[in-house]
Amino acid sequence: MNTGVIVLVIGWNGKSAHVELSNGSTISIKASHRPKVGDWVVEGELSTEL
Repeated sequence: MNTGVIVLVIGWNGKSAHVELSNGSTISIKASHRPKVGDWVVEGELSTEL
C-alpha cells in the first residue's frame, strides 16, 4: 500500500523523492519540493493538504 506518513526521506533530486512510509514500505514519488518527515503520501502521491 502506498499511503502513509513519511518517516524518512532517503533522497530527493528536485523532481522525485525516495521515502520510507510509516507502514515500512519505501517508495519513489514525484515531488517538486523536498518532502519532510510527517508529510502524507496518498495513493503514491505527495499530499498537498496542510
